Amino acid sequence: MTTDRNPTALPARALPELARLLRAAAVPDSDREAEPGVLVALSGGADSTALLRLAVLHRERSGAPVEAAHLDHALRGAEAEADADFCRELCRGLDVPLHLRREDPRPLAMVRGRGLEEAARALRREFLAGVLDARPALAACATGHHRDDQAETVVIRLFRGTGPEGLQGMRPRAGRFIHPLLGCGRDEIEAWLAALGQPWRRDATNDDASNVRGRVRRELLPLARDIFGAGAAASPARLAALLRDDAAELEAQAAAALRALRRGRRDGALPADALAALPGPLASRALRRHLRGECGLDLDRVHVARLLDWLRAGRSGAAVDLTGGWRARRDFDRLVFDPPAAVPGPPAAAAVLTVRAATPAEAAARDPEPACPLPPPGGWRLTCPASALRGEPRVRPWRPGDRLAPFGMTGRRKVGDLLQQLRVPLPERARTLVAEDDAGPFWVVGLVRDERTRLLPTTPDAVTLLVRYAGEETGGTTRP
Repeated sequence: MTTDRNPTALPARALPELARLLRAAAVPDSDREAEPGVLVALSGGADSTALLRLAVLHRERSGAPVEAAHLDHALRGAEAEADADFCRELCRGLDVPLHLRREDPRPLAMVRGRGLEEAARALRREFLAGVLDARPALAACATGHHRDDQAETVVIRLFRGTGPEGLQGMRPRAGRFIHPLLGCGRDEIEAWLAALGQPWRRDATNDDASNVRGRVRRELLPLARDIFGAGAAASPARLAALLRDDAAELEAQAAAALRALRRGRRDGALPADALAALPGPLASRALRRHLRGECGLDLDRVHVARLLDWLRAGRSGAAVDLTGGWRARRDFDRLVFDPPAAVPGPPAAAAVLTVRAATPAEAAARDPEPACPLPPPGGWRLTCPASALRGEPRVRPWRPGDRLAPFGMTGRRKVGDLLQQLRVPLPERARTLVAEDDAGPFWVVGLVRDERTRLLPTTPDAVTLLVRYAGEETGGTTRP
């Protein structure tokens, strides 16, 4: 039996998991001969340092490329600079290319009106996703989240009132991000590094007991170990793994049930009686899948359960309001989802899009323009590679079903879903504009830009797109 006091077992357990997750994340390619590579998110702490050492061991065994990335948030002064220096020396000694970036999350936090930690997390994801985009040999970005992190996450979600989905904690793989150390404890990781003689950096903010996670780590989990024994800290992570297995089976059954419900239908409606007759766990999952795919709505389980209760008790002609202006309506045996009613706004012809060569300052910027729902002086601007445009760009009001691939996210997202996440008020959503070309939407004007518009240091020619309302040449404006 392996324990945290047997550090030699860590590579034997973590290396196969790393290889498995990389193969799962790799894009299928019949011509690929090399092993899929890995980008390590390196902070300099014990977990990411151990992960980098494990990735180097994987490279020695398989020949898979390994690179690392370190983002300095410019919040901790000299201590953060020392972290960056440590990462440089560590990567130099291990012959690992290192991508470094310094970016302050405070401006983004102010624009979004969210917390500093959330803004920092968004910048990290965007940075790491950008490195992956530029390095096709790297199949995924590995982070050092481990079993203790998982336990803290599950406990926090439990006391905040989450459901079974939240109690699944962090998934081993989420798109292009993988977590190979979820089966390893913090003590085990540090013991392995000590056995190697490998130092690491300590971030004092991780021991801050003034935030929720810090108090769970320093107060709640030690108390649980004192009451229930040393194994108590591992129990939440074990629960998360068990729930993931159960949820995967239920989701597979729900997907099959939804395919059966949709069979032969092209109108976006569902057969009401057949949906209501499904067992509760399958009905709720099938309905959530349908709402996400067809309406861009991500209702929580409580609201989905209420919708199903209404459906079972309702009669033809009855309707109920959903979020974002959508309505569910029973039409005999059809459950119909009506989109938000159109809100009067400026006609499409009032929006003007022009394209010009980017100025040197615009071309040198590597970050997305800040979100700006109302037109700034001179209109909205987006600078992107000229090669990103397919045919003649144009601007129009957004429509349900519009999709794009936002910066820092995996996969394409519905514009309606993004507007909801950005908390754009319903009247404003109806007046939101989309810029598109022959390949489809690439910019929710003033709010979200597509990944293909990203500027890179190697971008040869950049152009700037300007969107304004007719007659608004300069000066501060408000949307008509």
